[in-house]
Amino acid sequence: MEPKKSSTMVKKMFELGQTTLVDPKSKYRYSLTAKCPCGREYGSVERFEKSIYGLERVIFKCSLCEKEFEVPISKMVI
Repeated sequence: MEPKKSSTMVKKMFELGQTTLVDPKSKYRYSLTAKCPCGREYGSVERFEKSIYGLERVIFKCSLCEKEFEVPISKMVI
């Protein structure tokens, strides 16, 4: 499935401190992802930092160029 923009779900993931979220209706598990700066592939979550307020920082890793990268929350998709 092609990643989709859902700022509501991404914000909810940050608030809950989770990098995945299950849709209660469809039971589909959504995961945070972001387009790599190389522009060719989406990256998966490599690591993340949490605080008492939820997620603070998410680092992605591109499966194609294997570089780690970080993007603003507005650029993250599910």
